[in-house]
Amino acid sequence: MSKTPIDVRVHARGTLRGDQPSEDPSTVARCDLCGAETDAVASVSQGGFACKVCLRERLESITVGLFMFKGVAGKGLPWGKISG
Repeated sequence: MSKTPIDVRVHARGTLRGDQPSEDPSTVARCDLCGAETDAVASVSQGGFACKVCLRERLESITVGLFMFKGVAGKGLPWGKISG
């Protein structure tokens, strides 16, 4: 778990720092990475906030990067076979 509290902004509802909620209807949840106003954002660094979509994209890139550098590149996707 993170040593520093994670800040979350929930649009038009308030903020959460660690486990301490603070209601504030004027709260705006805007992603500093893509610029979108969304339902919620979480802190990624001092003063930087990211939405779920941007965080998910970065986590997927980490997964692919780790897989590619394991020396098994070209043997399929790291999350297995996709079937329809």
